[in-house]
Amino acid sequence: MGIVERQSIKGTLVSYVGAFIGFLTTFLIITEFLTPKDIGLTRNIVEAATLISSFALLGLNSSAFRFYPYFQNGDREASPDGVRDNGYFYYMMTVASVGGILMSLLMLLAKGPFVAMFSRNSPELVDFYYAIIPLFVFMLFWLVFELYATQLMRIAIPKLIREVVLRLLLIGVYLLYAFRFVSLELFISIFIAAYALCMLLMLGYIRRIGRVNLRRNRGFLTPELKRNFLRYTLFYVVASIGSKLSSRLDLFMVSSLDEGGLDSGGIFSIAFYMVAVVEIPSRSLLSVSTPLMAEAMKRNDLAKADELFKRVSLHQLLSGGLIFLLIWFNIDSIFAILPNGHLYAAGKYVVFFLGMAKMIEILLNYGNPIVSCSKYYHWNLYYTFLVTILAVLTNLWLIPILGINGAAIATLITTFLSYGVQQFMIGRKLHASPFSPALFRLVALFALLFGLNALIPHVTSPWIDIPLRSIPIGLGALAAVYALRISPEFGRAVDKCLRRR
Repeated sequence: MGIVERQSIKGTLVSYVGAFIGFLTTFLIITEFLTPKDIGLTRNIVEAATLISSFALLGLNSSAFRFYPYFQNGDREASPDGVRDNGYFYYMMTVASVGGILMSLLMLLAKGPFVAMFSRNSPELVDFYYAIIPLFVFMLFWLVFELYATQLMRIAIPKLIREVVLRLLLIGVYLLYAFRFVSLELFISIFIAAYALCMLLMLGYIRRIGRVNLRRNRGFLTPELKRNFLRYTLFYVVASIGSKLSSRLDLFMVSSLDEGGLDSGGIFSIAFYMVAVVEIPSRSLLSVSTPLMAEAMKRNDLAKADELFKRVSLHQLLSGGLIFLLIWFNIDSIFAILPNGHLYAAGKYVVFFLGMAKMIEILLNYGNPIVSCSKYYHWNLYYTFLVTILAVLTNLWLIPILGINGAAIATLITTFLSYGVQQFMIGRKLHASPFSPALFRLVALFALLFGLNALIPHVTSPWIDIPLRSIPIGLGALAAVYALRISPEFGRAVDKCLRRR
């Protein structure tokens, strides 16, 4: 078994363990021991630091993969003068350091607008404004170390640190605060220290596997390579601004514009976590199928691209849609068993609208690699600005009127319009779409499931109501998918199992 297979298997196992720990942390510990305001505060700080660190990378997360082969010298060890891969790690650290300094200066200059934005409804976030700076710096260099480990074909330990170690550390931090062993100020400091420790663990790991240092081959970086790197990086820095902003605007704008402030931000965050489960199967499908699309577009085989689009979108909607329906059909029972669920039940329709937005996304997001692998890849730049403008305008319009539900509706509108425009462009220019007879049969089945759910009586105990509702609907849905031959792949798998019996 090769290194890629070994690392992939280990990384997958770590991801499942991390997902289980994340579930325990979010839905048992955090909701039990932290108030919605505490959750809103920590999530805003983390999301702000994550956003700023992604800007500070200056496109390194894309250019690192593109340009590493140019620097690679083919040796597993450093050269006799101590330089490995012509000093690629030095250049990565240089880019990140420049980005970190620029974003730190920007943070110092931006405090006034930040205070004006959050002081009314979320003054606690203003009090911890400067805590964002060290946190984003730790996140920034942690990302750099992870990127370098990935170049060295090592993903299992980095995933272990991010998915398991960090979450276990944060559980300890949450419990220290929950039982009042530390004040809020010390809680935030220890919270940030957990990220610093993980960054140092990541540095120690790459030093062990890569013997990293800041030495470089001064004559290696040619003017042409510099120009190509800067041109590529500039494009992705500009393109990433819109996509990163739009993905986190809703939480920030809820905390800023809604009268509930950080309490509303905390409720919105819990609802967002519920919906995030929907896209887990989609991530795996995309990672497996994107290279197939890249190969088809490389050959300019638009018929194959259209076939792939239809198959992948169908299965993404099938898997994600069934998960969303089961969540929505049981939403009241979920809040009933959630610790302090009465506090978070205000996010019920946030789950619905975000879930509908996620359905649109997983139906149409396979169009992203189609565009990226085509001659129209530069259109992504216009697309991300469209998404950002839509997100800002719809949130500004709806949050003051409808609160957290307005933010969720804004996300739904933005998703529908932005993906609709992208699909229109793909259909006109590349003649590909996700729509097929099987897809329409699936949508009809989902509508039928809504009716079936209405016929099942509610039981007072949520522990009984959830299986009473989920088992017949889930089994009935799978039987219908097989009987209607919605998914040929699923049908063949069932036929194979039946023949074995």
